[in-house]
Amino acid sequence: MKYGKLRTLRGQLTVIGGVARKNIIVSDGLVNLGLLIKSFQVWRENVPDGAGNVKINALLSLDTISAGSNMNAGDNRQFAWFQMAVNGTDGAIIQPYTIIDPDHIVNRDLFLTIDNSTDGILNYLIEAQVVELSDDEAIITIIKETSQS
Repeated sequence: MKYGKLRTLRGQLTVIGGVARKNIIVSDGLVNLGLLIKSFQVWRENVPDGAGNVKINALLSLDTISAGSNMNAGDNRQFAWFQMAVNGTDGAIIQPYTIIDPDHIVNRDLFLTIDNSTDGILNYLIEAQVVELSDDEAIITIIKETSQS
């Protein structure tokens, strides 16, 4: 495995009914080039005034994830999770935190799923390192992506 430059992926998506999904990277067929996700952050475009509660549950995955099955470390398709919450009434906060499985490579699709979150526009910022894979490493990565836990 050969490591290359750092890249960033950023953008927005709109949460409606607590859910949003976005296919950030679509497979280009070049399985010998991949990304190693180094950081993953999500935040609201606007913070609500007053006593508004805010919660964000986000995850990165190698396949689309259905609602209600998020934050599941037993699902090999999922490899990064982000959570935060603020109770607008008493100011209680779950500090934003991200968990990223360091043993993953994105070499086909990358999906961002928001579930059970406050409606509104969310921003995301993903930092990734480009990696060059041998044929064997690419095959192992694809098997890991699709295998059962």
